[in-house]
Amino acid sequence: MNRRELARGTLLMCAVVLIWGAFLPVSKVALAVIDPYWLTALRYGVAALCFVAVLVATEGPGALDFEGQAVKAWLFGSAGFAAFSILVFEGLRLTRPEHGAMILALGPVNVVLWQWLRSRHRPPAATLGCIAVAVAGEALVVSQGEFARLYSGGSALGNGLVFLSSFCWVAFTLGAQQFPGWSPVRYTALSATLGWISIALATAVATASGHSRPPAMEGLREMLWVLLFVLFVVSFAAVLLWNMAVAKIGPLNASLFANFAPVVTFLITVWQGHRLLPVEIAGAALVIGALIANNIVNRRLAHRAEEIIAAQGRM
Repeated sequence: MNRRELARGTLLMCAVVLIWGAFLPVSKVALAVIDPYWLTALRYGVAALCFVAVLVATEGPGALDFEGQAVKAWLFGSAGFAAFSILVFEGLRLTRPEHGAMILALGPVNVVLWQWLRSRHRPPAATLGCIAVAVAGEALVVSQGEFARLYSGGSALGNGLVFLSSFCWVAFTLGAQQFPGWSPVRYTALSATLGWISIALATAVATASGHSRPPAMEGLREMLWVLLFVLFVVSFAAVLLWNMAVAKIGPLNASLFANFAPVVTFLITVWQGHRLLPVEIAGAALVIGALIANNIVNRRLAHRAEEIIAAQGRM
């Protein structure tokens, strides 16, 4: 990796962090005029079309072939786009954006726990220590030092929904391993397209039952720039920028940058007038510090594995 590639990847990840950090505060505003189901339908309807256009432009029309894996792509797309987005937005109606951002930041922790469950192989002690610290910090943030809030009140339900959504995203992320011959753009485009079918069905059922209703055109016009940000910048541009950054600086470096997205969320909510308690700031520092430490542990383990492979190759 040369300096130019590192600099370009760093700039790309800075843009991604700013977008992801602004996602929940901006979405909270959008939810005042459009409910989670219709916002999700619009969000990923637009994003799926954009991803398909990019896929055809970069890999040709042949890349639209599901190769007999349409059912799997639909399942992972339903988890990563339908369930994730609806749960995030439903939870965001009940909790604060900065709390939701800290919960979503625990994605790497959920990946480790999921892989531990599947492989029955216990992670290193250092990784488990980082997880324990991150979870403790998360408890401080969402409870604001009053631990009864963890299991009572609307905010507890909202935080729980956001937490469930993070597992849906983990399932989608790890699902890419089921399509080894597909590029990230192809996996995203095809799974998002089929996942949108689940979104449309969920929206239709929720609307018919009275749980959801179509947005008023006047409200959409008032929130036009907010909706454009959610539809195009968050749902489409940020994913492409992330893929480009990973290609330039590697997944470990990209993940390290991603840990700072909640900091942006906290700064935006402060700018919006929310007062952060010292215990929230301390908890956030614990979560981010633990995630960074875990990233460093993963780097060392990866470096050690490379050294062992290189040594075996010289034998």
